[in-house]
Amino acid sequence: MIEHFDVLIVGAGLSGIGMACHLQRESPGKRYAILERRQAIGGTWDLFRYPGVRSDSDMFTFAYAFRPWESKTILAEGALVRNYLIDTAREFGVDKNIRFGLKITAAHWSSTDQLWNVEAAHEATGENLVYSCSFLISCTGYYDYDQGHLPQFAGKDAFKGQCIHPQFWPDNLDYRGKKIVVIGSGATAVTLVPSMAPDAAHITMLQRSPTYIFSLPGYGKWIGFLEKLLPPNLLFGTLRSIHIRLQRALYKSAKRWPHAVQRFLLRPVERYMGKDFDMRHFTPAYRPWDQRLCMVPDGDLLQAIKSGKASVVTDEIQSFTASGIALKSGLHLDADIVVTATG
Repeated sequence: MIEHFDVLIVGAGLSGIGMACHLQRESPGKRYAILERRQAIGGTWDLFRYPGVRSDSDMFTFAYAFRPWESKTILAEGALVRNYLIDTAREFGVDKNIRFGLKITAAHWSSTDQLWNVEAAHEATGENLVYSCSFLISCTGYYDYDQGHLPQFAGKDAFKGQCIHPQFWPDNLDYRGKKIVVIGSGATAVTLVPSMAPDAAHITMLQRSPTYIFSLPGYGKWIGFLEKLLPPNLLFGTLRSIHIRLQRALYKSAKRWPHAVQRFLLRPVERYMGKDFDMRHFTPAYRPWDQRLCMVPDGDLLQAIKSGKASVVTDEIQSFTASGIALKSGLHLDADIVVTATG
């Protein structure tokens, strides 16, 4: 049998739950379903479980406008984001319309019937199901849930330690007292390094090229001041508006005055790390906002490096070895664990 819906949404993550809430509020007469491959709400925020996983966007703008983020935590832990999505789905009743465990295998548009025909496999039972809908909305994000991006590294099979991709983090991984190398300089890498540094013997962030680092307060103490001035129904809308305007101002300034914004971003890092630190590790070759900035709460990455528990190396990989990674500069990084934070 073919089950028909007005709208089918693929994915029960941030976008899928948000889409369902908007649809239910604005078109309550429409019949819809969310098809989710996994067995849980949350998408990315349920899949990723590596140490310190968190939002790298402020939650006032990352959260839904129709359900404000009411915590003072600005860059929230992954579990908090996941719970926010689950609570939103339950509050608006969209959780009742989610079909879990379904992998979409095909989708065909019929011009004759003016309908989409969507084929899905129930991965637990092997049952094949067919749906039709007038509107098909893909909210699957850009991750490959079967295999995260992993470049081909020469000699990788020679490495005798553990090589881990953050998308498939092992349960109860014991990295206490271990030498760790994290490959990458994006949001995942700058989260992993300060989170693992306290327990590791040493952790190195190995980057091919630097990323601009922008430190934000992890907890908005100043929000308490606004709480005294504004009622709750206005407070979080105001916080959202403030953060949107600040981000737009920073982006527009970066495009208009790139050198000034570069100095604005680099000077706090330089002041914190000291005059002896090699700023090439945090000075990208591109202009600010040609790529996304990396947000770090309370400068935790810089703190880890300054403490000596972590370090950053800017170089290219020659090959893996039995005991670590050989770099093109001739340097060798010893490692018990290599984390490929490569996307």
